[in-house]
Amino acid sequence: MSATSALLRKPVPPGLVAASRLTLSRMPLPLLPTRATCGFPSPAEDFYGEGDDLDLNERVITNPPATFFVEADTGTSMVDFGIFPGDALVVDRSLTAKHGDIVMVLWQGGYMIKQWCPTADGLQLRSGNQETATIHVGPEDELEVWGVVTWSFRKQFRR
Repeated sequence: MSATSALLRKPVPPGLVAASRLTLSRMPLPLLPTRATCGFPSPAEDFYGEGDDLDLNERVITNPPATFFVEADTGTSMVDFGIFPGDALVVDRSLTAKHGDIVMVLWQGGYMIKQWCPTADGLQLRSGNQETATIHVGPEDELEVWGVVTWSFRKQFRR
């Protein structure tokens, strides 16, 4: 059974873009051999040599059959974690969620992006905004971790 057909047995997450290709195509682009400062530039960076290539597929996808892309529709609940409405999220379904991970969960019939925080007395799903309440998940609540968010991308050019 493919990852896509397994996905169709449950509600399809809103904003789901697509599963990654099972065979990654290569599209390496030049990677400058320097970092771009967001403060004052270093005079030593006036000259740089030849850099390596960067392929986004290789950088962000470790398990292609289990990796999906979804568009964030979070309002402002995850902004302190760097996730804004419209961001493209990379979700890996093969990973096991650990304390502090950002996860995509299926809870009470809907999908959410939250921070995974197991506690001694249960589970908390935390938002990245102090104005949004933490969700306390009880043992009677049905909850499924759909995947772990591994990357997020935000369009900067004329957002």
